Amino acid sequence: MAEPPGDGGENRIPRAKAGKVMLTFRLPRPLVQELKGEAARGRRDLTAHVTRLIEGIQWDFELPAVARELLVEDRGALGMEPYEYFQHLLYERGLKLREKGAGFDAPRGPFARRR
Repeated sequence: MAEPPGDGGENRIPRAKAGKVMLTFRLPRPLVQELKGEAARGRRDLTAHVTRLIEGIQWDFELPAVARELLVEDRGALGMEPYEYFQHLLYERGLKLREKGAGFDAPRGPFARRR
């Protein structure tokens, strides 16, 4: 997967200074309405919301390098592109949910560690 602008560390280029290009896309109206709704719920404008989604996929949601390396290795071993790999991860999560129930790993869920 691609690296974030800069070296991923202290020299990473801040998003606001990375420069922007205007693009135009034709999207189905229901998709646009859904994106607008998500953006509003997240208190972001549509451009910021779509950018956040794309950057998340492009740069592994800015996970720590060790986690990203493991995921990239796993994805490569499975022979999947990023989109298909995310589908796979969500499907695997769905299987766990069927087995353990929603929120099973939430900090205060039924399987939370007692302190």
